[in-house]
Amino acid sequence: MKNENIKTNDNIEKLGKVLEEKKKIPKNIREKINSKRFEDIAFGAVIIIYLFALNLGMLNIPTENYLTDLKVFSVFLLIITIFLFEKAYKKDISDCWLHGTEIMVCTIFTTYLIHLYSKLYNTFGTIIFSASAICIIYYGIKILIMKKVIIKNYNKSLVDIGDIVKERG
Repeated sequence: MKNENIKTNDNIEKLGKVLEEKKKIPKNIREKINSKRFEDIAFGAVIIIYLFALNLGMLNIPTENYLTDLKVFSVFLLIITIFLFEKAYKKDISDCWLHGTEIMVCTIFTTYLIHLYSKLYNTFGTIIFSASAICIIYYGIKILIMKKVIIKNYNKSLVDIGDIVKERG
């Protein structure tokens, strides 16, 4: 009886060690998380720099030229959006689709800024600053969710219930 308890305890410890080893995130998954994290940080930084430039432009560029710039930026961002959607469609890349959607939101915001500039000139800088803050919050949440999804998918790939059922079936 005592030997059986010792064997059972040893088996449980071995099983615990095996499960702990499997739960460790391998280097390739960590690299994938870090590369996606870097990509999102870079993408968010570009959008924030763009919004910062819009805010500076409002202060330093004459009104007619600034409104023309907003229209040009809107068209340019729309072209980028279409390009990203086409690329995502042809190659079935979900990241590209998501970045296309983010640029599309930026395009719509830029187009709407043309209207806001004439209606809410006094609070225009605050609007752009608020959009920057929302952008920072969005990318922070996106990075956290992306990490959890990648880890969850990795952990799902470890579960071999289907194989076990097939063996016993």
